[in-house]
Amino acid sequence: MDKRIIFFDIDGTLLDEETSTVPLSTITAIHQARDNGHICIINTGRPISTIDQKVKDIGFDGYICGCGTYIEYHHQTIFHTELPYQLRKDLIQMIFECKVEAVLEGKNGVYFLSENHNQFINYFKQKYIEEGFQVSTFHPGDIVTFDKFTVWYDEKADIKRFKAFLNPYFEIIQRDIDFIEVVPKNHSKASGIQTLIEHLHMSLEQTISIGDSTNDLSMLSYTKESIAMGNSNPLLFDNVTYCTKHTKEDGIEHALKHFHII
Repeated sequence: MDKRIIFFDIDGTLLDEETSTVPLSTITAIHQARDNGHICIINTGRPISTIDQKVKDIGFDGYICGCGTYIEYHHQTIFHTELPYQLRKDLIQMIFECKVEAVLEGKNGVYFLSENHNQFINYFKQKYIEEGFQVSTFHPGDIVTFDKFTVWYDEKADIKRFKAFLNPYFEIIQRDIDFIEVVPKNHSKASGIQTLIEHLHMSLEQTISIGDSTNDLSMLSYTKESIAMGNSNPLLFDNVTYCTKHTKEDGIEHALKHFHII
């Protein structure tokens, strides 16, 4: 059996977003894939600082985090980039001037506004605290260290001005009508894969990626084989080589059997 390197998104792919659990069939399938000599890698928009312990406990060979801004293999950091000082300073100023709600994400923790009106952000802030992640707040004039960030906005926000500020420096991923994920230019889940397979002296022909959301499109279009979960954003279905079942319907196991990984 040819050795493959398989890249897994977390939310909606490994984790069932309704229950926040990993199906037992998924855990068993990943263990079997590794036992069969394949390499299993997390490839997520989350920073390494907010990976759930239940995901870590599955046992992965490495992590591509923050949409390619941080890469770790067998507990060794092989790549990390963080935003330069002046850009971070200007960005924080623009967050407050444009009245958007941002979550700043880095290797050592995440930063929230001291007061958030968006209930989705408040939910995740509380969840992160309960999980024991490093959670802090930021204020006008603060200079904190981070690699990428997410932004929510409403009719009070000057999102047009904010996006105009971002354009020269960042890739903007429109995750929902009021939600963007923002990553430094030339970084993505695909760039993370490229860096890692070059480090491992592997070829693109050996790659498979599995995801469910629009921020997975870069890796799904880059790898040799690509898999969309049954619960995926419909935009993915015409951009992959295979569509599997829903996460909670043993979708990962079904996909790995299809490609003869297990």
